[in-house]
Amino acid sequence: MDKEKSEILERLNRLIGKDEDITILEKIRLDGNYFSGKIEVSFLNELLSFQIKVPNHYPLTHPNSDNISIIFKNEEYVGLEHINLDGSVCFHPDKDDDFDRKFIYELKCLKQWIRDYYIIGKQDENYSYLVHTTEKGKVNRLYFTNTENKFDKNSFGEFDYSIFTDEKYGDSKIPVKKFFRLGFRNGEEDKWSKTFRDELKSRTCKKGIYYFIEDEPIRESSRGRKGVETWDELNTFLSDVFIDYLHTGLRRGFGKSFFHENNLLFLIGYRIPNLENYEEHWDLIRISKRNIPVESRRIPKQEREQLNKMHETTLKKSKILWGTTENIDYTRFFGRGKLNDKITNSHILIIGCGALGSSLAEILARGGVKNLSLEDFDNIRGGNLCRANYHLYDMIYQKTERLTKRLKAISPFLNTTSIDFKLNSIDLRKVKEILDKYIDVIFDCSADPEVTFILDKVGFKGDIFSLAITNNAKSLVSITGPNLTKQARSLFAFLENSEPTYIEGTGCGYPTFEANYNDINYLLHTGLKIINNNYSKNRKNETFVIKPEFESVPSIDIIEYNFSFSDNQNSSIHIPMGLLNEIEEITRFHYPNEFGGVFVGYRTDRDFIITDLLLPDKFENGRAIFIRHPGSLNQRLSEIHRTTNGKIEYLGEWHSHPDGPTKPSKRDFNEMKKIARDKKISIAQPLLMIVAVSMESFSNDFYIYNKSKLNRYEL
Repeated sequence: MDKEKSEILERLNRLIGKDEDITILEKIRLDGNYFSGKIEVSFLNELLSFQIKVPNHYPLTHPNSDNISIIFKNEEYVGLEHINLDGSVCFHPDKDDDFDRKFIYELKCLKQWIRDYYIIGKQDENYSYLVHTTEKGKVNRLYFTNTENKFDKNSFGEFDYSIFTDEKYGDSKIPVKKFFRLGFRNGEEDKWSKTFRDELKSRTCKKGIYYFIEDEPIRESSRGRKGVETWDELNTFLSDVFIDYLHTGLRRGFGKSFFHENNLLFLIGYRIPNLENYEEHWDLIRISKRNIPVESRRIPKQEREQLNKMHETTLKKSKILWGTTENIDYTRFFGRGKLNDKITNSHILIIGCGALGSSLAEILARGGVKNLSLEDFDNIRGGNLCRANYHLYDMIYQKTERLTKRLKAISPFLNTTSIDFKLNSIDLRKVKEILDKYIDVIFDCSADPEVTFILDKVGFKGDIFSLAITNNAKSLVSITGPNLTKQARSLFAFLENSEPTYIEGTGCGYPTFEANYNDINYLLHTGLKIINNNYSKNRKNETFVIKPEFESVPSIDIIEYNFSFSDNQNSSIHIPMGLLNEIEEITRFHYPNEFGGVFVGYRTDRDFIITDLLLPDKFENGRAIFIRHPGSLNQRLSEIHRTTNGKIEYLGEWHSHPDGPTKPSKRDFNEMKKIARDKKISIAQPLLMIVAVSMESFSNDFYIYNKSKLNRYEL
């Protein structure tokens, strides 16, 4: 033993020796990666012994566990609260790099467990499952969901299950079998999705038997919550009728459909408490056909109570082969976190299953979505794998087919349907009919203008989010609401979006946008966070842009836009919600007097994106008047125009009508006419926003001056 380990050993003995309640029964020694021994704890008139194992890198935690350092173990205590299946005490001390302080603290935790759970018999508020001695050298686990709690005491019958996996694990090739229960023959079905149920039924399916005992099968001779260990202990829980049924079935009644590798699965059900009332829990037992746990004996004539009963069946004193079960009902499966109900309960359509769509589908599946349709006409190529959720085995196959397979392996509560052709391949009236009937929310991840054109054309009634990432992932755009195509053209013209240049291979092809998996998903996760948050707060989802900045101080800009349009003017306006909030704050500050300013931003023809507002430093205002004077406004406008190379320019005016309507006055009309004719300003169709403001309310309307009229935008 080297000097360092000798010093640790000496320190351990010294610290234990300082505690008057603890005696070393077996000398602490170096045993592989641990210092091992046996201690006895005399505490509050109780005497308990424990095997002790301290990692040789203490005070770091135990290998392969997160928050356990010292192992205090005694298998006789299995069944007590906070005792693991291997007999070790379960507590999680705070991490601490001070050896002595942490070791002394863990000894105190052990005594605390003895006091609370061994002596007092404290029970935690959270229900603790029964502890069963499971089979060693193999794993049999059955998964189930909650049903409708309709089982009566002593009821029994058959259930169906699917063999989900049957494999060997690890170097020692331990048999691992995972079963999914399908339901009971009385009509009670486990609540898997139809897609997952069909998947289960496509595998090997068998029958098992169940018995509902109502009360927990606790072993009377054990202290704590330990389940029965031998079959004869179940005599008090199982009816004679069932024991006869089990004996007859195992001998000759159960056919091949009940047995998998000569084993019958038997479920014992009972009630356990939950947050609302109670639920039915089920434990799994494997019954080997080669070792039947029921025997029959002939009843001597003088002992026969009934003339027609010649034999009686009893349970043997043989070991129960317990397996394990897990209730993965929807509420448990997604208990650690799910998306808002508006998303999870909607039938969602994803159009385009490439870099964005495939990742979004997986986020939605892991977020608890129950119904998801996938549309994509394309096959998977090698170039897709670096940034889409596919792998090498998926190449050649349809994206929708392989993505569906992936999603089925994630959530057993997800229904999926696939559309492996373009929407434009069927009549648009049929598209509208299908979308309005079956779909609640659409995520368009295709980056295809034809798709937004179709969605605009059919007038889908639900929510649409048209998602796209600019080249090199400089921003993510989520467009929602009406006029998706017009919005997309306007926003992408404004955003810094260089043309893609990368073409795979040679020959006929077209360039694709360049962005890596990390950058795409960083933007996508943030975007879905915004959408989910808006649903959670019952806020309207607006078009937004996410734009990260890494040139100087890392930051991220998220701009939500209010969108207005005018069909008869073929014009649209995007204004950041933040600017509207700022205008509301400013006009309330000046209330009850009027106040205003100017808009600056980007425009292409009659499509406007407002980027900022400028406030006048010189003005006159009153209850029904606002006159802004040039002051420094012209200089500021010139500077903006210069520094943006003419990209950002003057767009129009805004001012408030305290307690008034959002309708322009004659003076407003004349001012806009004057601006439109002023060649120095150089905008023939300026914008005007009128704000109706009071201390309780705020509203606004946009207008565009065109052909000697102020034309109002729709919201």
